[in-house]
Amino acid sequence: MGNKSLSFKIILSISILAFLILFSCTYCIYMINKTQEYANDTGTNWMPSIEIISKINLALGNLSRREVLVIANSVANQREQLSKNLEDLKTFKEDLDKEFENYSKYIGPGEKEYYDATIATYKEFIKNYNEEINLAKENRGIEALNHYNKIGKSSLFKFLDALTKEENFNIEGGRNSTKQGANLTSITIITMTTVLIISILVCLLIIFSILKLTKNISKSIISLKHQGDATMEISNVLMKNSQGLSESVTEQAASVHQTTAAINQITSMVNKTSENATQSALVAKDASVKAEGSLRTMKRLTNSMDTIQESNNQLQNIAEIINQIHAKTSVINDIVSKTELLSLNASIESARAGEYGKGFAVVAEEVGNLAKVSGKSAKEIQDLILKSQEEVNKILGVTKVRVTEGKAVTTEVQESFVRISEDIINMVSVIEQISSATKEQEIGVRQITTAMTEIDRATQKNQTSAIQTSSSANELIDEGEKLIKTTKEIELLILGVSNKLAKA
Repeated sequence: MGNKSLSFKIILSISILAFLILFSCTYCIYMINKTQEYANDTGTNWMPSIEIISKINLALGNLSRREVLVIANSVANQREQLSKNLEDLKTFKEDLDKEFENYSKYIGPGEKEYYDATIATYKEFIKNYNEEINLAKENRGIEALNHYNKIGKSSLFKFLDALTKEENFNIEGGRNSTKQGANLTSITIITMTTVLIISILVCLLIIFSILKLTKNISKSIISLKHQGDATMEISNVLMKNSQGLSESVTEQAASVHQTTAAINQITSMVNKTSENATQSALVAKDASVKAEGSLRTMKRLTNSMDTIQESNNQLQNIAEIINQIHAKTSVINDIVSKTELLSLNASIESARAGEYGKGFAVVAEEVGNLAKVSGKSAKEIQDLILKSQEEVNKILGVTKVRVTEGKAVTTEVQESFVRISEDIINMVSVIEQISSATKEQEIGVRQITTAMTEIDRATQKNQTSAIQTSSSANELIDEGEKLIKTTKEIELLILGVSNKLAKA
């Protein structure tokens, strides 16, 4: 029974009570009917017979006494009294015959033998009675008295004895019927007392079970209320945390977008640097080719001074190329400065991104290092260009002033061109290093862009998760409120209003 439900226990208890009540009602009806049968049997079969026998005894007593009086009147020859007594005697005889006629209607089971014996003695008594009355009517009172003493009285006693036996039989039958009814009544009282005790025990068991179940349910309801309150507290904390997470993710997403924009700018500038480095390499190669041509021209200058002017023009072209290289290197310096600035901004943004920006911070640092190397190389190129410009300007000035001194100066110009050629070769090498560093920067920036894309995706997923968490927290709060409401309804249903108000 311990693992059965409350409804099962209540239904079982009510079913037992209903069975006991139905059994009690059915049993009572049955026993009352049986008792009524015995009462009816006593009232219809035995009591009327006893009553009629009593009336017969009364009528017989009147008849026998009046018969003796009639015989006495006949012996004393009292004719007036005799006539009157004969009339009374006739009345008593009619009453006795009437009672016997009524008695024939109430013969019970087993009484027929006694009834036949009574009728036989009654007929013998009436026969002797008629003889004695007839003798008295004939004024033969002495004979009538003698007949009465010898025969009539004996037949009277036999008749009385038969009536007594039949009366005793009816009395015993009525007593047995009444006793059986009394026994049924006693059994009914005992049975109903037992049923009443069992019903009281079942009621006490039901009350005890209900009180015990109510106590357990009350404990469960209190525990459920505590769980509902704890759920609400957890839901509120979860909702606050999800809101804070959502705000943090939103800020992080904004930072990632800003960092992505900065990376796009770095990518654009690195691409531009790469293009400028490529153009510078082409210009440097062109300058190298031209320097070699100028060197050959200077060798021919010893054979012809006419070519000095042409060499002067070529030197001017070289000066212009060097100016172009100087301009390009200035652009490279600007790009390097901006790259360093963007690398610094990227490092700051990666630090703000926290755990997601560690990989990006490494890449940003590498970009900054590459920018420093590029800046150093660009500075060296610029120094070389400035130095070349000074040398070219110096050569041009000497060429203009001392055209007539061509042969003397030719050797010096040739040496200068050798140095210029070496410087250009060095410049080409540096430009190639710048181009290689720019390509590496481009690869690093692409890696940074890829990392930022992954960070952006992760941030979007976190933002989606934060929104879902916030939505789940709201749903959990709603479910917690429903749980508390349901708990209150169960508490009201089980404990009632009074207990609820008392606890409140």
